[in-house]
Amino acid sequence: MKLLIENWRKLLNEISFEDAKKRLETKALTKWIKGMAFDEETKTMTLNPDQIEAAKNELAKLVLEFVPEDLTDNQKGTTLEWIISVGINDPKMKPRFYNEAISTVAPGDHSIRSALLDVNIKRGDLERYWQTHDYSEQKDIFSIETWGALSWAADKAKTKYDNAMADKEFEDPEKGTEVFEIPPPYKGKWFIAALHTKAAACHYGKRTDWCTATDTDMFDNYYEPDDPLFYFEDRQVFDRTSLSKPAIDGDRRQDGRFQFHFGSEQFMDNNDAQVDDETRDYFIDLLSRVGAAKTLPEFVPGPLAAPADKYSILQYWVTKNEVAQIIYDENTTPEELMAVAKKYAGKGEQEIIEMIIDSDNVTKEILEYLVFNDEDHGQEALSDPKITDEFINSLAYSEDATLRYLASYAHDFNRNEAVSAEALDKLSEDPERHIRLRIASHPSAPPETLAKMANRLMEGGEDEGSMSGSARSFLSNLLRNNNLPTNLFVPLIEWSKTRGSDAVRKEPEIYGTLAPMAMESASRNSNAPPEVLVDIYNTFDNAAQSGYRFGSYVALARNEKTPEDILLKLSKNQNQSIKYEAQKTLEKLADKTGMDSLRENFKRFLK
Repeated sequence: MKLLIENWRKLLNEISFEDAKKRLETKALTKWIKGMAFDEETKTMTLNPDQIEAAKNELAKLVLEFVPEDLTDNQKGTTLEWIISVGINDPKMKPRFYNEAISTVAPGDHSIRSALLDVNIKRGDLERYWQTHDYSEQKDIFSIETWGALSWAADKAKTKYDNAMADKEFEDPEKGTEVFEIPPPYKGKWFIAALHTKAAACHYGKRTDWCTATDTDMFDNYYEPDDPLFYFEDRQVFDRTSLSKPAIDGDRRQDGRFQFHFGSEQFMDNNDAQVDDETRDYFIDLLSRVGAAKTLPEFVPGPLAAPADKYSILQYWVTKNEVAQIIYDENTTPEELMAVAKKYAGKGEQEIIEMIIDSDNVTKEILEYLVFNDEDHGQEALSDPKITDEFINSLAYSEDATLRYLASYAHDFNRNEAVSAEALDKLSEDPERHIRLRIASHPSAPPETLAKMANRLMEGGEDEGSMSGSARSFLSNLLRNNNLPTNLFVPLIEWSKTRGSDAVRKEPEIYGTLAPMAMESASRNSNAPPEVLVDIYNTFDNAAQSGYRFGSYVALARNEKTPEDILLKLSKNQNQSIKYEAQKTLEKLADKTGMDSLRENFKRFLK
């Protein structure tokens, strides 16, 4: 048995990252979500099947966030297996992973910290564990049972590694070090070099957390002759003699060293933490000022030139910094800023486009140019008050469907009133379905427009089959829209009962139709008629713990239009989420109306 376990663990340590990711598609994560969603007290499931599937997919994305990039393929695969098997079951982290996984599909516990807040720390712990693996007392990661134990093991191994490296001399590091000439007033303060060999990276990276300074292949994974590592050392701060002193457990401090790799956009301090943009730009500007090395050592490629002239990737970042200075310079003219916009619009330069939009120098004409010419990022200009409502409204009449689509969701940029009722009515009949769908949910869509869309839906105008995604989306958007005429709620819900497999078989149950989804959508509408909300409540049994029944009860508990007697019943529901939402709504109503009698009745009811 012992041999079997050892062989199994050896196999796990050799798994590829791609193979490990396949496990995300198995039932393992679904089973984990179900286990967390099961209420032991009531013996019920608190999530419906759709919510479980959505939460499983979110959990899969979440665990991948915790896998560091700076690992070998096998280390990544083993790390992912460890997170799936051990990491998400750490008692401290387990509720954090679950709360984050369900955040988009169900009410979570707001008192629980999000797992994403820990992601950078946990990734750092995993990196340190693998980078110093040869010095670890726990080489089998599966013998580590918690994130805390992983951090402790990584720190302990890192201390041993640093002490072992303190006096180690790497073979000819100077042969791979391109030392640049530092001009005044920086001379004497900064030592700046491009590192072209692993020996150079290890020499200058002693006692840092840089993966490129470890006895691994990570340097080779990053290095290219035209994209080396750039090393900065503050000679007024960094004490090289301290490297020969024993490392202290858990000692993490700024020591005046920085390492940049432009190809991977990693701009790191000695603790391997990303520096802020202002610090990054300072060092890029500094690199643009330094001169060529005096000589080219054996392993440094030519030519002998200043780094800003020699390395095209650095030239790109230097130019980017210069462009930023032009954009934000108060003396930049509109013509100069327009020239920048014309140069970079539609070229995938998101950061530059966002800087232009953010600039105090930007004009209405420049913003309009970006809307027309940068399909990916120009839309951000719509939030600028210099863009007029008239301009946004004109997009609804464009022959370009992309621009009409922009008009249909301008409200996402707080331009709710920019598009006229006439234009919204026109877009409600647009040839593009995704534009019509936007109008069905538009907060300013006129009631008469929504009525027309609802009637077209019930007449089959948006149908592609009894359970088509298109019909479901239109139905849901219309019933959630607060501008929907109140006389259309009942017809739409009744129509939804005729759409679906059960309706075709003429069975009495509604669960194979669109009706449960329609009722959940209507329950969310703050203008839904109270009698409709009562009917929805009575349609489902009081023990609803999953599916659209559960979703409807949560929405009813949150809806201030839900009659008081229904809210009181929901405030005693066995499900904690429903109970909490109903109690919160009752308190809110009491505060709004000043009805102390409502609050007293509520308190007596809860006894």
